[in-house]
Amino acid sequence: MPRVAEVLGPQGPLRDAIASRLDTIPYHQQQHDDLCQLEIGVGIEASGLSILPWGEEKISSQSPLILVRDVITDICDPLWEDGTFHSIIADAISGSDMHSGIKKPRFWLPVGDVAEAIRIMVIENKLPAPGQTLLMAGRKPWWPEAVYAEAAHLWNRYSASVEGTHRPSTLEQPPMTPLPGGHDKIARPNLDRIDRHMRNCGEPHGWRPSGSLRLAIMRVFANLYE
Repeated sequence: MPRVAEVLGPQGPLRDAIASRLDTIPYHQQQHDDLCQLEIGVGIEASGLSILPWGEEKISSQSPLILVRDVITDICDPLWEDGTFHSIIADAISGSDMHSGIKKPRFWLPVGDVAEAIRIMVIENKLPAPGQTLLMAGRKPWWPEAVYAEAAHLWNRYSASVEGTHRPSTLEQPPMTPLPGGHDKIARPNLDRIDRHMRNCGEPHGWRPSGSLRLAIMRVFANLYE
């Protein structure tokens, strides 16, 4: 069956997720005859749309450009992330202290939200205009201590289910992690442009990533021990 777009770039979980979501678009939903010629580069520049890691603003791409920040993939992909998220999960599973260098909050964004947003843009034939770079990132800042506490609780719950050793503590919600001092002064990513763009694509709530961090953690568990 003809595809609406050709996804180019190095193999990896983000590229695979985007290609899989685009493959769900029925061919008849193309809004223009030339949509099948659309080339999307994931990790590389391409003529139709370039999707690159945040920090690549220096690239003067002539094609529509999306920068992705703090994306979470099931398996660590060094092209898109520095390993912080997966390192926190590994420490939580082992009960080790987090690496001392992990201190700053991150705006974690599950990979599925990236892929779904690009799918919507392609269906609506509303890619970002050249020179109007879109930044994708999560809206909520996650401090490493909060991610660690969530992962440790989920791992304890999972282990108790496997071993049949549930206690009240494993069935409760994860404990609240106090916010550190100065939490209200952190620099947040400017998501106004992606919010306006998604509204223009027919999304009534704009840029509102729906992916659950809890589900993202569980998916990392599944890939560690499949």
